[in-house]
Amino acid sequence: MKKYQILSVAAATAVVTAAGVLTAPPLLAATPDITVNTASSYQTIDGFGAATPIFGGSGSPWTDGETQTLVGTGQGQLGLSIVRTVVSPVSSEWGLYANSLKTAKSYGSDVKILASPWTAPANFKTNNSRINGGKLRTDYYDDYAEHLNGYVQYMKNQGVTVDVTSVQNEPDWHPDYDSMDWTGTELRNFVRDQGTKVRDTRLMVGESLRFNRAYTDPTLQDVTARNNIGYVGGHLYDAENSGNLSSYPLATQYGKNQWMTEWNLHAADGNGSTIWGNPSNPAVWNETLDDIMRTVHRSMEANWSAYVWWYGRRFYSFIGDGDSQYGTTKGAVLKRGQAFSQYSKYVRPGDKRVALSKSSRTSSLEVTAYQGRGKVTLVILNRSNSAVNNAVIQTPRSISNAEYTVTSQSLGAASQPVNLSDGQATVNIPARSISTITVSEGAAPTTPPTGQPTTTPTTPPAGGSCTASITPGTVWGDRYNTAVTVSGASGWSVVVAVTSPQQITTTWSGSASLSGNGTVLTMRSDGSGNMFGFTTMMNGNSSARPQIRSCTAG
Repeated sequence: MKKYQILSVAAATAVVTAAGVLTAPPLLAATPDITVNTASSYQTIDGFGAATPIFGGSGSPWTDGETQTLVGTGQGQLGLSIVRTVVSPVSSEWGLYANSLKTAKSYGSDVKILASPWTAPANFKTNNSRINGGKLRTDYYDDYAEHLNGYVQYMKNQGVTVDVTSVQNEPDWHPDYDSMDWTGTELRNFVRDQGTKVRDTRLMVGESLRFNRAYTDPTLQDVTARNNIGYVGGHLYDAENSGNLSSYPLATQYGKNQWMTEWNLHAADGNGSTIWGNPSNPAVWNETLDDIMRTVHRSMEANWSAYVWWYGRRFYSFIGDGDSQYGTTKGAVLKRGQAFSQYSKYVRPGDKRVALSKSSRTSSLEVTAYQGRGKVTLVILNRSNSAVNNAVIQTPRSISNAEYTVTSQSLGAASQPVNLSDGQATVNIPARSISTITVSEGAAPTTPPTGQPTTTPTTPPAGGSCTASITPGTVWGDRYNTAVTVSGASGWSVVVAVTSPQQITTTWSGSASLSGNGTVLTMRSDGSGNMFGFTTMMNGNSSARPQIRSCTAG
């Protein structure tokens, strides 16, 4: 029989076990301030990243040490999982960043490379120039496809897999540097007719300046073009004002993950020569928290799968470039990097964003939650001037271990204490901070209260051989947890209902689906046992108890 364990108190030394049954925290568990609901999930995360230098004046390639700082997940490292680089129109320049990319791939964990071209070779274009826009001549579409493929194959020979290749950076912007104009229809035509020629990578379309969907809709609406791409991308410049920092139903409909692939903001430059190298300067922290980190949070809530900042090494970015004008040390981690690492280091590729609810006490916090690798991770922005102390976090199963880090103007990705008690985690959330709590879960927190019947059997449906019985749950504030035991079948499906306005919010130990605005739960066996459980929020109705509607074998 399995043993389920619950760790209690901050020292996490007291263990309660019960062979073969789910054990419960005491009856006095606190009402949670943040409740994670893993039964409802959203996008899968592809990663968080930044770009290598793109233009000649932006510095030399990242050194091995700088690359390791950016992509590593150890102490003082930032955990980036996407590195963006440039596809130069001149093939003799392709090797410039090859070593940085190779180091990122070998040292980091599941690091993806995104390669973006700013322009095709000059002779492929209508203006015969690398700069000032100009269009790709239609008679050079096949040559451009071979140009992109040539880059991918060159990098492959250097030991670098280019996971994603963009067709064009900012097709709606034609400045006096490397650039090229496209319409959404032209992008569709190119990937439809030439996309299969770019091998060993996944194509991306869009990368519009404002994440303008007019540059991606035509490709998504064409079945051949759509099948030739892996992702849609866009930039954040003015995207919020234009309404494009939002979910993209058409991309979701066709299973194309959405990446934010560039944004750059450093309006705080003008406040002194040491502003970026001085972590106590409030202008830097305010811009980082209120602008940069807020848009990461909003991108996640919009169901985007990746957020890629501009340069990883720059005086206003994640590690310093040594520019004496702004007071940074080359290669040293900056406050903005520490803040960004609250996402990039702890929310990893493959994690899924999941639902949560907040109490009135934490309503001002901006929180997203993720599940993966056997863990639940919450990233919490507190942009208010007030701390939230003793915030109680509840997950579907009892929390057995937790790690908590905080970045603020005075804290740099610093480990902070967590109190573990009654299967919950309690933390202090400082004012003007971004923090991450990563928890490991133990047993589901269920037990029958004293004086209630321990089982309520059901009658198997006609022709079935499956029986389900309820173990009533303990009331904790405005919620209670319930366990269900199934007998008579190795595979099963159980339908449970609660009385509105009650709602089932979280489940464990099976494959769950909710309907009826959260009042009807269908739970299917995941093959690991004959028991499952769920949490019900009473929402003012404390008398009604869950009822089993059916139990079906198979």
